[in-house]
Amino acid sequence: MAPGKRHASPRDRGQPGIVEEANPTGARSALSEVLLVYVVVAVATFAITRLRWVAYLKDYVHLGVGALFLLVALRMTGRDRPALDRFGIALGGLLAPAEDSEDRPAGPLGIYDLGRLARRSLPSALRETGVALALAAVIFPPFFFGFAWWHGAQGWPRWSLPHDFASFAFAQLLVVALPEEVFFRGYVQTRLDDHFGRPSSKLFLKLGVHPASLVLQALLFALVHFVAIHNPARLAVFFPGLLFGVVRAWRGGVGAAIVLHALSNVYSDLLVRGWLR
Repeated sequence: MAPGKRHASPRDRGQPGIVEEANPTGARSALSEVLLVYVVVAVATFAITRLRWVAYLKDYVHLGVGALFLLVALRMTGRDRPALDRFGIALGGLLAPAEDSEDRPAGPLGIYDLGRLARRSLPSALRETGVALALAAVIFPPFFFGFAWWHGAQGWPRWSLPHDFASFAFAQLLVVALPEEVFFRGYVQTRLDDHFGRPSSKLFLKLGVHPASLVLQALLFALVHFVAIHNPARLAVFFPGLLFGVVRAWRGGVGAAIVLHALSNVYSDLLVRGWLR
């Protein structure tokens, strides 16, 4: 997972390719890049989600969209450690090359390599998971009552786990939440910050993100959900998109946002099953 500390502002780190406030041309190119990449991804998302009408392919639609988000984000951010750290997607070293990678024989990762990567990322993963659980403990109770009020639900939901709950939760974490957070809160939000520059508000300056970046990434996040399924209710994910953006900025990476995103999806599904089905 991502390091559990607020990341330094890109303009403070002086890394190559970072947009400085005195470089309006570079700032414009950052916004143009994001919008161009987003249009390509949105069109590809539309095409992939149409496959749900094909009997033998419908079960792989989410996997295809997730792979699209993840691969495009990694292609646009690069694979060196400074770039992954700047975009908040190093995931505790899982996506970053090992510091001693030059000493490792060429070829696919072996069991030892995978074990070393997992061990290196474990402390950060546990820390960010704890943050996500704490946030869920604060956010989920009022959401429970808000959900009931909005849908006019009566009584208490019928709590029942689907028979494939473990695989469903696992898929929400790795196939849905991880790719979406890496793309939207990692790549898109960081590049939008390159465009909008230093925030004037002390709160957002301390958080390390421009408010316009938060709003625009959440809007793009909501729109791509509408592209996938043409239901206006899908646009409501704008609000959790804002929350995940704040968590990413606060934590300096997408780790806690990934876990909170997956928890939110699972919790919403349980409420829908308990009250609306």
